[in-house]
Amino acid sequence: MRVAGKHRRQTERGAALVIAIFTLMLISVVATAMILMAGSETAVKGNYKSAMQAFYDAKAGLEEGRGRLWANNPNSIANCVFPGGATMPTSPATRVCYIVNPSSGEIVNPVDLSAANPYADTEFQQEWGIPVTDANADVQQPFINSTSAVIGAGIAGPLFKWVRITARSELSSKIDVNGNGQPDDPNPLFYDGTQQLVSSAGPVPNAAQVLTVTALAVTPYGSRRMMQYTVAPSAFAAALSTFPSALTLDGNGVSFTGPSGGNGSGGGSGNPSNFQISGNDLNAPPGSPSGIPAIGYTNSDDYSNSDSGLSAAAASSNYLSPAGVSNVGLIPPSTPQIPSGLPLTLQTPSGLDAMVQAITLNADKVVTGPVTQSDSHNIFPTGMSIETPTITVVNGDLTINAWHNSGYGLLLVTGQLKYDPDASWNGVILVIGKGVFVSNQNGTGQINGAVFIANTRDAAGNLLTNLGAASFTQTGGGQGIRYSSNWVKTTQALLPYQVLSFREIAQTTP
Repeated sequence: MRVAGKHRRQTERGAALVIAIFTLMLISVVATAMILMAGSETAVKGNYKSAMQAFYDAKAGLEEGRGRLWANNPNSIANCVFPGGATMPTSPATRVCYIVNPSSGEIVNPVDLSAANPYADTEFQQEWGIPVTDANADVQQPFINSTSAVIGAGIAGPLFKWVRITARSELSSKIDVNGNGQPDDPNPLFYDGTQQLVSSAGPVPNAAQVLTVTALAVTPYGSRRMMQYTVAPSAFAAALSTFPSALTLDGNGVSFTGPSGGNGSGGGSGNPSNFQISGNDLNAPPGSPSGIPAIGYTNSDDYSNSDSGLSAAAASSNYLSPAGVSNVGLIPPSTPQIPSGLPLTLQTPSGLDAMVQAITLNADKVVTGPVTQSDSHNIFPTGMSIETPTITVVNGDLTINAWHNSGYGLLLVTGQLKYDPDASWNGVILVIGKGVFVSNQNGTGQINGAVFIANTRDAAGNLLTNLGAASFTQTGGGQGIRYSSNWVKTTQALLPYQVLSFREIAQTTP
């Protein structure tokens, strides 16, 4: 037995070594796998980080392009996009404007379509069917430089390479807007605050042009992202590109009461007989009167209702309009047959409320009412002036009393506006919500621009299903309301372009 045991021990010699070697091999395999996995995860994270950096860089490019479309931006490119300025506020379909953002010592030329150019704009041909170098493409050069090259001392800005701004059309968007089954109309699209519209005969009344903003970003690690915005002027500017009247009463059962005691042809300072509402454009060239109705209403029944005061106003010489234009006129809904009518977004409480919310988001100052503006208590933004008009929103009632000054810009009141005509306003006054404008004092101030009143909410603040009875009452006096196209345009320019849609365009490495 002892001999047999000794033999067994001899045959088991070296087993521990084999097991140790096998264990070491297993550990090595696991360690190698973990190293490879960690390397893969690092590479994946690096690629993801680079891709996300390119995404946000491209988004920054879109925002720079959108921001510089705004006329009040100190670096506005509106003159490039709209070559005719105020005389032609439409960007031609062939117009192409580029903002470039090269790194130090780098050349970024999106219209160089050679295969060696990593920043070539080949997407333009996908949209318009022609290369951007085609003779029909009105490419503006030199390119516009980005303002984001350095956003702070020693801090580099976003690495987008270029931003392109063009008109938007059925052809470029590949969307059948007019419903004829052929998304091939090359004419610019317009936006009325609710929907996009096609026009082959020039600008659409009461609508603003839609633009496309495209941005390409390329990181140092080779990640490429191309983003695109569809933008239009704010809902306010799109819906009220031109005001329908100097004073607009929007809704059903509206009422108007003007001061008594004269026909507008005489009287001393502050006398009710000095009160006028005029649709004659203050900014029309001498000898070429133009403008709009002095007072506009939207329900034909309101004119025949003697309680509304509209028929009495029509018979008074206190209310003036250009030759051939009714002093007190019906504003019908906008239709293809009547494109200059009231836009759809202004015909419903929900549409008007959406416009109120959009204005509030971009306001310089939002105040909760009830509140009073006077010489001793100022609620308007600091620095408001003729050079710096502002947007003020009062959520609730506003009383202006003993304020012997002038306001500039956009004033939106969701409650009742009690107005002291010793004050003047240059711009636009919107009373949307409770829809009540009241003034029962004399004064020497006047409103230059336009006033729009709509009743969209009941006494409890709930949104109405249909528009209610907006009212305007000014029994004391003052100089009244004078339509000014320049102040209307200035006010519209206070609101930046809004984004209608956003998409990413798939990219491949050149």
